[in-house]
Amino acid sequence: MITLYSQYFNPNISRKYGRRISRERAKNYSDEKLEHILNTMNVKYEVRDAHYSRIPYEDSRMFIIEGNIKKSTIIKIIGEKL
Repeated sequence: MITLYSQYFNPNISRKYGRRISRERAKNYSDEKLEHILNTMNVKYEVRDAHYSRIPYEDSRMFIIEGNIKKSTIIKIIGEKL
């Protein structure tokens, strides 16, 4: 099970606060786009409202993905598709 937060792809925050892909790739990010990418990858996932620990005062979405893929690999794939 893999947990992804929307902050990993948010172009408005720095890497210090949790962004995991380049700002250039993140500029087209939206939660809807991430859901579309996950649907095209044919993975089972669940979406929950959450707060990311590095920015607890900001609302976020948590994507819980089922699978045997590494977290870094799935973040890289999503970053390329954004």
